[in-house]
Amino acid sequence: MSARSRWVGTAGLAAVLLSVGLGVFACLLGPSNTVPQSGGGWSLKADPSALLVVVLTFAMVGFGALGVCLCLLALRWGWRPSLRLLLAGGLGAALVYALVPVGGSTDVQSYALYGRMLLLGHDPYQTVPQLLIDLRDPVAKYAPQAWRRTPSVYGPVSNWIFAAAAWAGGASMYAIVSLLKVAAFGAFAVVALVLDRIAGDTTARIRAHLLWTCNPLMLWACVAGAHNDVYGAAFMALAFAVFFRAGARTPVWAAGMYAGALIGLAGGVKAPFFVAGLGLAWVARRSWPTLAGLLGGVVATGLGGYLLAGPRAFEILADKAQDVSPTNPWRFLPRWGVELTYGQMNQLGYLAGAVILGALLWKLTPATTRQGQAARVSFAVGAALLFVSPVQHPWYDPLIFPLLALAPATRIDGLTQLRLAVGSLGFLPGVPQFRGDPWPDPMPFVRDPVNNWWTSAGLGILAVAAVIVVLLPERRATETDSPAETGVPALAGK
Repeated sequence: MSARSRWVGTAGLAAVLLSVGLGVFACLLGPSNTVPQSGGGWSLKADPSALLVVVLTFAMVGFGALGVCLCLLALRWGWRPSLRLLLAGGLGAALVYALVPVGGSTDVQSYALYGRMLLLGHDPYQTVPQLLIDLRDPVAKYAPQAWRRTPSVYGPVSNWIFAAAAWAGGASMYAIVSLLKVAAFGAFAVVALVLDRIAGDTTARIRAHLLWTCNPLMLWACVAGAHNDVYGAAFMALAFAVFFRAGARTPVWAAGMYAGALIGLAGGVKAPFFVAGLGLAWVARRSWPTLAGLLGGVVATGLGGYLLAGPRAFEILADKAQDVSPTNPWRFLPRWGVELTYGQMNQLGYLAGAVILGALLWKLTPATTRQGQAARVSFAVGAALLFVSPVQHPWYDPLIFPLLALAPATRIDGLTQLRLAVGSLGFLPGVPQFRGDPWPDPMPFVRDPVNNWWTSAGLGILAVAAVIVVLLPERRATETDSPAETGVPALAGK
């Protein structure tokens, strides 16, 4: 380990720690422009100003992106921190986030409402949270304004998890949200432990923890925000573990079926997680029993879950595919005089996604193991889906980060982290408040230039950069390069 790599790695970990500290502090301050009312956990109830909250959350994103990129660079140069320290530190930070109020979003409160509706016998795909308000249900007292007239847009497995939390939490938004945060912590920990188990050698495991367990932006999205995508990531990681670590006595069709069932559950959380099964299908393409088991498992739990939820679940899914979010790579084009309808944005997204998918499958670093090959294919499809989608939310990225951690290391690691940072800025501080602050909501200084236009332009630029970075050949390891100097194995010929 060189002195250079040690200093860069130490600086990266310091930035990661500072980022987590800033995020936790922003949540601890209590209800604000980043913490909703009745957001669970314990807080100081300090009534912070919008200016302070903006500074804390934006600095959290900046230091988080810088820290992870520095650590990845140091790892490439030969830095080897303690695996136990990374795992324990990351899970410790996740536990702290689970015990403080929700940060950066009101989505988890909508989860509580949909779970409460399902528990009371109302179909969350057919009804809206306004029903609970009209019924004077105590949970609806803190219903977010943005979700009151919107039916559930989540998969059936998500709604069942929400209902379980509502059952355990009773008629209390605070209790239900607190339980959902603990559940999010559990799912995050499952992914961290699975990656530690199956990622590969020491270097690969360190990289996996940097991308997931110790990644402040993943911690913020998955645990602080308690977004349900983390449940999909947990099922997906378990599917890879079952598929590639099945015992010798397990028939190949059974390993495929178990993995397929887990992929189906992941897709039942959110439909995009079904793409993770494509990598498994690719490596099993020459084994018909494995493919049959895999498909059967996906159909049983994935399609079966949506069928149980009813036809409206499919209609909601189709409608969601046509959405356009304020922060998307195409929304900046009208500023350049290119007028686009939402339908045209979707069409451009599909076309650009095909280009990115082709580039990733053609030139992304080849894998030497079946697991790496599967992760590489699934990551390529997931990244193509997310990088140029007109629907952009940073908490969608738990779909691709575990897959990236299991695929071979490339320069796209850092670029993917930068993309997550830019996307995160588009949704901070995250909670509308009308409190007479110097920047009262919608805080035009932040909302218009940063949340919408700058983020849109940044995501578009990074999508182009991803294609360029992948197509450019990486420096090959030479006979004079030691593994400590390269940090990654020599690339296969392309």
